[in-house]
Amino acid sequence: MCLTAFEKSMIHALYDNNKIPLWILNKNFEIKDYYFSDMLSSLKEPLSAHVQSLSTKTLSPEFDILCYENELYYIFTFHRNNETFYILGGPMLLSGFYHITEMKRLSFASNMAFDELKSLVDNLPIISLTSFSSYLRMTMLLLKEDAPTLDEISKYKFSSPQGSLNCTFTHELFENLEDYRIHTPYSHELAVLNCVKEGNVSKLEATYKTLPQTKYGNMSNSHNPLRQLFYGSIANTTLVTRFAIEGGLEEETAFTLSDVYIKQMESCRTLYELNKLNEEMAVDFTMRVAKAKNSKQSIFTKPVSSCIDYISRNIHSKITLDTLAKEVNLTSKYLSYLFSKETGQTLSSFIEDKKINEAKNLLTYSKYSYSHISHYLSFYSHSYFISVFKKKVGMTPKEYRERYFQI
Repeated sequence: MCLTAFEKSMIHALYDNNKIPLWILNKNFEIKDYYFSDMLSSLKEPLSAHVQSLSTKTLSPEFDILCYENELYYIFTFHRNNETFYILGGPMLLSGFYHITEMKRLSFASNMAFDELKSLVDNLPIISLTSFSSYLRMTMLLLKEDAPTLDEISKYKFSSPQGSLNCTFTHELFENLEDYRIHTPYSHELAVLNCVKEGNVSKLEATYKTLPQTKYGNMSNSHNPLRQLFYGSIANTTLVTRFAIEGGLEEETAFTLSDVYIKQMESCRTLYELNKLNEEMAVDFTMRVAKAKNSKQSIFTKPVSSCIDYISRNIHSKITLDTLAKEVNLTSKYLSYLFSKETGQTLSSFIEDKKINEAKNLLTYSKYSYSHISHYLSFYSHSYFISVFKKKVGMTPKEYRERYFQI
């Protein structure tokens, strides 16, 4: 192979420290070796195909830094025994919280199942300019004995395989005050949000004790830590509200509670006070979800309650009567009868209501396109989504967003 035993050991050590996947390609951009965690070995095939495709898109494979909207890669050449090889580092992430819809927008997501994608995202590093530049310099010095300075790397004009990427936006992610811009990893955020959705207060409190303090990305041009945390707290409250609704909390109650807490957050004058209120908010929502679940269980039989829980957990998927019947071990015909009898709704109508409620949340609190929301919620087609939405809500998705959008 082109690397010496010492170089291989150093590459492994660099990976252990930074967790940035590394790929070695020959002059024909064929992958000859790779370095990443055993946890990601099952993803070798789709990742390899992505890396090969990416390496051929760079305009300057001698040295280049490539950016997607939320991803970063680098590539450079080195020579061994009069042969040319390429080193490609990546993918790396520029932010750490990914909703399922956001994850599906990552460039390497198209050929991966959701579980594979989530596993990859959870294991990829979230990069700051300092760590990225240091890793790139060390790798180049190890293999080429020459590398740009940290200042040259920070001022490098990144390439964009997407073409439409605003490079200024990407550089903005790498500006000063990096401590304010580090995001809590997606898995940590999800650990808290799932406790809310499950109505599990004891698990939530234990989670808060074991996880590091939540960090939010830069959400304004202000360099005031309290202001930064305030904006992050609003985003956090929005997510907790959405997960609480999915867990069974009545929408009007959830949104009213959200407004109450955001007003309280506006009055906080210290970081400690605001952090404490963030935790109290999540605990309050979680307790209310638990109460709603207990109330629901007393109203409905276990099969119907299980169906409602399944629908809430899988609202982004295509949900069929047959799937639900298998979930609760009943015939489709009997489950349909039982559900209608207890809820006063057909299963299909209930599922549509839940999907439309989630669509309303996304239209209000996100910038996702209408077609993106339609696809995320697994409607048969974009036109069908618009038709159902208008039937249920009395206006089109576009009209609803124009009226209620809050970001």
